[in-house]
Amino acid sequence: MQQYQRREVQDWLNLFEEQKQSGLTAVAFCRQQQINVQTYYTRRRDIRLQRTSSKFVQVKHAVTKVESYTEKMDGDLFLTLGNAQLSVPTNINPHWVATVMKALGE
Repeated sequence: MQQYQRREVQDWLNLFEEQKQSGLTAVAFCRQQQINVQTYYTRRRDIRLQRTSSKFVQVKHAVTKVESYTEKMDGDLFLTLGNAQLSVPTNINPHWVATVMKALGE
């Protein structure tokens, strides 16, 4: 009966890198190293999942309600913040203005 070698995660990572550097296909590399191909692919998938799953972070999405109104005016609208001034026509979309103001406030 053939004895199977139990490998740690780092051993598998080394094998994956060795296979990549060898230029051989995974199948050819496994034959050369006497590794079961199915085990190789399974461990590679499992280790990738383990290494990437811990990188996900739950993000809470906050909804911001923007209210606006328009009023008929002639000329331009001037927005001033510190030394900066923005001139926009009065027929500009009010949601655009609200978005710009919110971004400037952050």
